[in-house]
Amino acid sequence: MVTYRIAERDLTMATFGISTLSETTLSLRAVWRPEIYPHMSPWRREIERRLAGVDLEMLLALVAPDYSTPEFLNPRPVAATTDFDAELLTVSRLPVRIVERDLDDLYPSGRPAALVGPTGRVLDRIVRALDEYWVQCVRPWWSPMHANLSGDITIRAVTSTRIGLRPMLSGLSPALTLEGKEIHAWNPSGPHFEADARGRGLVFVPTHFTPHASYPFNAEAPPYILYPALGRGRLALPDAAPERAARLLGDTRATLLVNLREPMSSTTVASRRGISVSAANQQLRWLRDVGLVASIRDGRSLLYFRTEAAEAFLGDLSPPT
Repeated sequence: MVTYRIAERDLTMATFGISTLSETTLSLRAVWRPEIYPHMSPWRREIERRLAGVDLEMLLALVAPDYSTPEFLNPRPVAATTDFDAELLTVSRLPVRIVERDLDDLYPSGRPAALVGPTGRVLDRIVRALDEYWVQCVRPWWSPMHANLSGDITIRAVTSTRIGLRPMLSGLSPALTLEGKEIHAWNPSGPHFEADARGRGLVFVPTHFTPHASYPFNAEAPPYILYPALGRGRLALPDAAPERAARLLGDTRATLLVNLREPMSSTTVASRRGISVSAANQQLRWLRDVGLVASIRDGRSLLYFRTEAAEAFLGDLSPPT
């Protein structure tokens, strides 16, 4: 259990956020032990074939027997949502001492083979493995995952307005309690520590991959608490792109096209896909240039939608029923 000592101002200034890298890392728990996360079984079944194309040895080494993951792969969100590529770039530039410390914290009795060796080389392999895993197994399904996490945050804000901040925070999880100037988060696997969070900023992070509450490994880490997101059992996954469409367009563009069922702005596409707005604009412009997407002005927004050519293209490439 962790106990954070707080002042009232810390509560009123507390924020909610989503770390795309952290959620991707935590999802490895369900790759390793899918039976513990039955609400994610549709996604887990969808990615089964794709797991053959990633560095599973390294990825599974990032989940300790107690389900902990390296602290440097669970950054505290600095915004309502974050960009995976930017977060992973930050990880790739971490000082060796931080990586060594966090891996030693994860495996105090000795690391598995994938994490043994020169730290720079190990970190490079971690970054490559996570990038491949994100592209193959998370990004194609990030839209509904992100929508669900964002929806949770919206509901919490409305609830806070209706019943008050403290009752709302106390209702995040049975594993989280708020008593006076202390907030307690419980996890059967630990770690266990007390820390002064006053003036350091406190962030609450919804996730699909903890049944209790999760938090940093040590008292020095920026304070945050992960809690189970609402609606986890109602997660609706998007359609994956037909294989032939992915081969012709690339997986990113094909999946974007398949799930552009109604007109969307590039900002909405970026949010649902877990990519930057500039990346979404680039992909949408490419699809527009080849005639698969058209756009229409709606006030200040430019909405993109599938053309008849796109509908025919996807229909021709879909497997027969």
